[in-house]
Amino acid sequence: HGQRADSIVRNMMNHARTGQAEWDDTDINELLEESVNLVYHGMRARIPGFNITIHKSYSEEIEPVNIIRQDIGRVFLNIIGNACYAANKAAAGKEDADPAIYLTTTNHKDYVEIRVRDNGAGIPDELREQIFTPFFTTKPTGEGTGLGLSISYDTVAKEHDGELLVDSMPGEFTEFTIRLPRK
Repeated sequence: HGQRADSIVRNMMNHARTGQAEWDDTDINELLEESVNLVYHGMRARIPGFNITIHKSYSEEIEPVNIIRQDIGRVFLNIIGNACYAANKAAAGKEDADPAIYLTTTNHKDYVEIRVRDNGAGIPDELREQIFTPFFTTKPTGEGTGLGLSISYDTVAKEHDGELLVDSMPGEFTEFTIRLPRK
């Protein structure tokens, strides 16, 4: 209980933090790759038998984007972590299951688009509107604080003037789309 309370307090402090972080021209593909490796190896260390297929389609045309690297890195960690969790959970107990996530980057004229898709259970329509609300979680008690997507939304939409969108089909997939504008 103490560890969970500590985690909630840390997440709340991150959510409420202010200050001057450094903006830097960042290679989005490199940051995404670092993030997926951290999540994958972290989950393999924590969850016995964890394995997931990671499909990558990174555009080579993306020039560095001016972002706060540590904050967008945290967004990637949250969303990729949720995708791995959902795909792994949906595959649990199914012999023919193939849990997978799909990472895509695309270059557009005014923004860079990052998509993270999983083949998990999806998000029911009635819950989709709430997922960016602080403290809302679809995970069982003790497995999520309900702050990861809220922090991610604020980071992308408010701090970086971008967009964080979600699409899902229950029983099929969930896909998060991050659009970071060129400044």
